[in-house]
Amino acid sequence: MSRFSEVAQFVSAANRITDLDELRTLLDGFVRSLGFDYYALVHHAGMVHAHEKRVHLHDFPEDWESIIRERNYFCDDPVHVACQTSFVPFTWEDVPNMIALSPKQREMLAAAREAGLGNGFTVPIHIPGERIASCTFSIKNGRKIPNELLPMAQYMGCFAFEAARRVVESTPAKKPHLRRAPSPPRLTRRQLDCVVLAGQGKSDRDIAQILDIGYETAHQHMEDAKRKYGVATRMQLIVRTLFDNHIAFADLMPN
Repeated sequence: MSRFSEVAQFVSAANRITDLDELRTLLDGFVRSLGFDYYALVHHAGMVHAHEKRVHLHDFPEDWESIIRERNYFCDDPVHVACQTSFVPFTWEDVPNMIALSPKQREMLAAAREAGLGNGFTVPIHIPGERIASCTFSIKNGRKIPNELLPMAQYMGCFAFEAARRVVESTPAKKPHLRRAPSPPRLTRRQLDCVVLAGQGKSDRDIAQILDIGYETAHQHMEDAKRKYGVATRMQLIVRTLFDNHIAFADLMPN
């Protein structure tokens, strides 16, 4: 199976997920096939109200989870802080170049290594009106991160988080005042054309040339589509339109 076909298979399976246990089973297989050992799909930060719906799904070692709780590392996680500064994925080795590490954050990184965690690859998730979130894939100490598969991991990570988010949102609310999820937005035909080409890896300038429209027009179509979906990045836009069946994964297959 080609790597692109593997992504397509993951996307198709994730789109049918109805509960988090199904997603865990799906991730267990695909994360290992990418060469990683652990994953984490989480909304970030501290105090969470009982009625607040959030994603918190991971398979990190229990010992590390215990250390986080005992030492109260939740609000000091340097990876989470780095997500506040970036819309693009990064490895944990990049973090010291992204933020000024506090003594406690340095302590946390050292403790993670002692607990057996090596490098990691984190995809920030920025959705307006929601907590910052992330999808992280990590490896055990002594192993090398599979750099050639990071673009694939980014795609799967975004799609996995959206699958988890939709499962959590569909869970009956504990508070009656919480609203149900709105219907999917409607994109114009031209906006969908642009999203498909973006999903094929085309830049706005490429899209303008292919569709024989101006660069500013192509850029505006993408920005309008992101605004309708309330997302911050092209990747999130592509994931959302796939989930809502506005486009098919086959549309994104390279010619």
